[in-house]
Amino acid sequence: MASTANPKRKQQSFVYGAIIMVVSTALVKLIGAIFKIPLGNLIQESGMGYFSTAYNLYLPIYALAMGGLPIAVSRIVAEQVAQQNFRDVRQTFRVAKKAFLVTGLAGSALMLLLVYPFLHFTANYGAAPSIFMILPSIFFCCIMSAYRGYYEGLRNMYPTAVSSIIEALGKLVLGYGFAFLIIRYFGEVNLESASWAAAGAMLGITLGTCFGALYLILRHRRSGDRITEAEYAAAPTPLSQRATLKKLLIIAVPVVLGSLVTNIASLIDVTMVQWQLGRVVSSHGEMIRQAYKVYFTHALEDGDIPNYLYGCYQYAYTIFNLIPTITSVLGVSALPVLATAWTQRDRGQIKANVETMIRTTALIAMPAGIGVSALAGPIMRLLYHTNGAIHIAPPLLAVLGIASLFAGLMSPMTNMLQAIGKERIPVRNIAIGAAVKIIVNLILVGIPGVNIMGAPIGTLCCYISISMSNLYCLVKYSGVRPNLRAALGKPLLAALLCGLTAFLVALLGSSKLITLLAIAVAAVVYLAALILLRAFTEADVLTLPKGEKIVKILKKCRILR
Repeated sequence: MASTANPKRKQQSFVYGAIIMVVSTALVKLIGAIFKIPLGNLIQESGMGYFSTAYNLYLPIYALAMGGLPIAVSRIVAEQVAQQNFRDVRQTFRVAKKAFLVTGLAGSALMLLLVYPFLHFTANYGAAPSIFMILPSIFFCCIMSAYRGYYEGLRNMYPTAVSSIIEALGKLVLGYGFAFLIIRYFGEVNLESASWAAAGAMLGITLGTCFGALYLILRHRRSGDRITEAEYAAAPTPLSQRATLKKLLIIAVPVVLGSLVTNIASLIDVTMVQWQLGRVVSSHGEMIRQAYKVYFTHALEDGDIPNYLYGCYQYAYTIFNLIPTITSVLGVSALPVLATAWTQRDRGQIKANVETMIRTTALIAMPAGIGVSALAGPIMRLLYHTNGAIHIAPPLLAVLGIASLFAGLMSPMTNMLQAIGKERIPVRNIAIGAAVKIIVNLILVGIPGVNIMGAPIGTLCCYISISMSNLYCLVKYSGVRPNLRAALGKPLLAALLCGLTAFLVALLGSSKLITLLAIAVAAVVYLAALILLRAFTEADVLTLPKGEKIVKILKKCRILR
């Protein structure tokens, strides 16, 4: 078939798309940090416990409602564009919108049905207002996901990026604003005010998802997908809606299962950790109270201590989650690019994309994870001022920093396996990792001397298992042998130098200025190490915007050979 390519519909390369997604995700996480860190200081440990408990019920329902469809839409659309089946492209979008409408409504209804059984099991009724406030966001997220998956398949990451920023800004302005006004109304932080303030923050999250969905709908009506009439007319007759839905579900169901397993593991984690902590407090209450009572900011009964300690864990988990969230967008960008190469059976491009993805992910995840672990205490003192964050959370974050390295490597490799048609493999790997996490938590959290420290250790074991399994399977099923020594070894060496530098500079003092200096010096050392080790290639740079000009400059500076 003759090409009818539309020059106005410029498809982004993996690295170009990844830059858009990483920059937007960095902005979103910065906005999220401006929201969540002051929120943690405002509603304190108990409020963070209520907030996180509600979120952990929300996430599995969210995963069930829409976890696999965006990836399925992105992959199928990318394949259809590569084959110039533009009628099928639009048919896929029509079917996806209907499917997301149904799953959004069903997901919201399911969460409503599960509220009280969940609250009864966790014995954390203070989380009820937060759960009801976040419940409608499932519907709005499903609407957003139809549009995001479609444009990602067209290799246009801008709609996803902009809608994510709008969503984050709504959460920041409204969520923190509502929580602040509620605390001000009560006049002090106690269990009641913390519960309602957490709910106010959740309402802001829901409204943010509503604004993000409205943006995508209006943008699509105004700008469309830039498929021309000539392209559409030249395309063959599309599949029926029923056949298209079947095709979506074949890909989506294994992805949904993988996402569901991950989030159910988190749900089990929150319930099991608090349940085990409750058992420890019941049997060794005086020991636990003596260990932590100096940090309590308000009077707590024994039954409130598990929620308090889980809130401390969430301070550290917030920092941990930044790294895999940022690297996960690399997989979003890589999926349609690799799916195109896989469809065209272009072995050279498959190998190049796999190597670039692994190397790019390692360049971000390794220094971030090791750096967070090395500066766990200073980072918590820099960001928070509550006793639990300053004194209880740092050792938890030190373990979670290393866990974030493996979690950061995991997500993009999951997307790459999905791109080559191996959707079921990550499900198995995630299920095994989740089982490891549950077993480790069950054993360690129940030990009085370990208690809440068992939670990050379980998270570390979980992500080591998943990331190593994903890497093995990616190499096995893609049929290519990436240069892992260059892709992983060089970033790891540079990251270790980065972490050591940060640790040594932090020894100069405990002030916030010293912490910022340690981060800055470590970043400079890391960049210098990457240059000396030649950790990135000319091919990587050429995929960037203005890549040829950048290559010339780097060669003149002898950074590239």
